[in-house]
Amino acid sequence: MAYKAVVFDLDGTLVHTMPEYRYKIVGQTLKELGTSSSKHYIDRFWFETRRDDIIKEHFEVDVDLFWKTFRQCDTIDLRKQLTRVYDDVGFVKELKQKGYKVGIVTGAPLHIMSLEVDMIGEEYFDAFVRAQLSSGIKPKPDPHGIEECLSILGVKKEEAVYVGNADEDVSAAKNAQVFDVLVLRNEHEFPDIQASLTVNSLYELRELL
Repeated sequence: MAYKAVVFDLDGTLVHTMPEYRYKIVGQTLKELGTSSSKHYIDRFWFETRRDDIIKEHFEVDVDLFWKTFRQCDTIDLRKQLTRVYDDVGFVKELKQKGYKVGIVTGAPLHIMSLEVDMIGEEYFDAFVRAQLSSGIKPKPDPHGIEECLSILGVKKEEAVYVGNADEDVSAAKNAQVFDVLVLRNEHEFPDIQASLTVNSLYELRELL
């Protein structure tokens, strides 16, 4: 069966948030909570799935208090200054021109999602799903977000591809029984990740589609 839809993760997949952003925001959050952390664990927090475990075990602060403080520090103005669209994002436009349905499933807050989608062009997407409990969608690696997106797009799981840059993206796709693609952005190593397809550029997906 031919693929009819391509669904993307957002941050780290279609847009690049510069490293100094996460060091500043997480560092500021921890400072307000009376502690600090190395860049190694900030990187792990930013990219890996078990963020609450990292907050408890390595940041050694209360999880709920951390997230409340983090959201206050995560300002739209600073994020905008330190976010860029990847060079290969033109592939999204190409997909739309060829008649594919295109969706977003992200764990980003609404204001961040809106900022990053606007940088690419909202008109190139047919569905937007925030995989956050605050929006009623279970976070990745739960398949809930991808399943919701496919429902909006009106396509079957075997007709869709999900593209992400992290272990939680690959796991969410596999859990949703959707073909998973890992795009390597060389920001963080995921030693145990077993993606069905790994690419260095979104344009490499032309062969799959």
